[in-house]
Amino acid sequence: MFHPEYEEDSPFGIDPKFDLSYLLQKAEEYLQDYDEELITKAFWYCYDNHKGMVRKSGKPFYTHPLNVSIVLLEEFPIYDSQTVAACLLHDTMEDVDSVTWDSIKETFSLEVARMVDGVTKISHKEVSQTENKAASYRKLFLALVRDIRVILIKLADRLHNIRTLHYLSANKQKYIAEETLNFYTMLAHRLGLLKIKIELENLSFYYLDREAYDDLKARLTQKRKEFLGYITSFLGTIETSLNQHEIDHTLTIYHKHEYEIFNMIQEGKSLPDIDNFYSINLIINSNDISDCYRAHGIIANTFDSIKFLDYISKPKFDWYKSLHTEIIGPDGKKIELSIRTQEMEAIAEDGFASKFSLKNKRKALNITREDTEEWGEWMQEMIEEYPDNAIQIIWNSIKVNLFDVDVVVYNKKGDPVSLPDGSTVLDFAFAKSYEDGLHCISAKINGVIKDLSYELKYGDQVEIITSDSVKPEPKWQQFVVTFKAVISLFHYFKDNPFVELSEKKDQHSFIKMKIIGEDREGMLKQITEAIGKNSMHELHISAQEEDFEGVFTLRVKEDDDVNNIFLKILNIQGIKSVNLLDD
Repeated sequence: MFHPEYEEDSPFGIDPKFDLSYLLQKAEEYLQDYDEELITKAFWYCYDNHKGMVRKSGKPFYTHPLNVSIVLLEEFPIYDSQTVAACLLHDTMEDVDSVTWDSIKETFSLEVARMVDGVTKISHKEVSQTENKAASYRKLFLALVRDIRVILIKLADRLHNIRTLHYLSANKQKYIAEETLNFYTMLAHRLGLLKIKIELENLSFYYLDREAYDDLKARLTQKRKEFLGYITSFLGTIETSLNQHEIDHTLTIYHKHEYEIFNMIQEGKSLPDIDNFYSINLIINSNDISDCYRAHGIIANTFDSIKFLDYISKPKFDWYKSLHTEIIGPDGKKIELSIRTQEMEAIAEDGFASKFSLKNKRKALNITREDTEEWGEWMQEMIEEYPDNAIQIIWNSIKVNLFDVDVVVYNKKGDPVSLPDGSTVLDFAFAKSYEDGLHCISAKINGVIKDLSYELKYGDQVEIITSDSVKPEPKWQQFVVTFKAVISLFHYFKDNPFVELSEKKDQHSFIKMKIIGEDREGMLKQITEAIGKNSMHELHISAQEEDFEGVFTLRVKEDDDVNNIFLKILNIQGIKSVNLLDD
């Protein structure tokens, strides 16, 4: 059963000198560049500016940033004193009128001021609450791609708040739990912070549907007891096999958490039918990757393997590496097994931030400063032009591009290109370049021609086909999900308003033309250039064996236009037939 964190049981809030001493002890224990003077200065600044304020629990307000700082030190991959200072100050700019960007910058540093500003919510009385929320999401996005430490402070803040959520009203509890589930758990997931993600999900589930949570937890506890003997026997078999081959290892059992099981039930599974409510983690006690594959081979020879995924040769977007296999254990039960080295386990547990972004001063995500500014400007335009829908528009864009599972495809040279799941040919074209996106006709996918709306699949080899005769149409906006493509088309149509053809229908007639020819490089480009960009209206293409086949809808003024287009196309090398089709 979930046990709330009661602030009245905390030793903090009685003697600030004791509180500071405890914080400094933790900071010295965890930080690599411990700066006692900076942290002490930030603590008293926090204490003085929050004097007189109290939490719902009755505790002095300064104990909240103090607790968040301790959570940050103990449970997050933080290594520098500047982050702890910013954490202590994270509510001052928002709650205290006299505290500003300039005052924090002058008292501390530009680095600390930027982090505090990144964590501070947007709050403008002259705009709606919806616009404030959308602007805050935009600010968090910019923080995520500029400085990962801001997001870690925000996650620590949310973790402490949801642990003490029982002090708030039921409506407030549900609001915060829903926001946590929809936003903050995905941030933790993106950063590979597995433990944080699990706790945020379970606590959110608890406050959103307490009855369902309590019922499921009780049933899972009983089910785990029933499987204890089974899994112990199974682990013994694996242990014996690995020891015989002298593979030094550690075996642990990972129980899927309540919210994860709840989602499986929501998808139509019943609890008695769920075998894989737990998984086995096999940690190789070395950093020799070849031992992971050896261990998998040994296990696959002992049990029937029905599934295998290699995230070592092809890591996930958050640097997660592991071998995943699903095997049939005794009594025909499915068992999930992951195999990884000690270093891989550290990343799986603490997130890639612990190994890369902070220690090596790397950004959280591989997005250029130019991309960041452009995406941020687009978000601001959404807030100004669509205030009622801005939150959903911005959140959908962030979710798809930063949090959804990536799909890896390959360009013509064989280089990997990572795009959000659901990306299309047109997304790939804009990822290549702005001009390729604007003039893309279609693409060859694994040698077969596909339309712009084709959804890319893992492992596809993509060759973009472009023509200067092609220009964007409004419906293209329905084909794209990546921020580059969305922003590019948004600005294109803003600068080049589209005129509906129906407004000029009396001046044009429309014809359909079926063209068959050799499926060779450059064929489609030559055809579209022969037709001309002012005549092209719609295009459907396919390829069978070695032939290219396209149905072109053209707008023409006179019969002479049709004849000229026929002649130009028939003069193209490799064209086999050109025919007019009835509507």
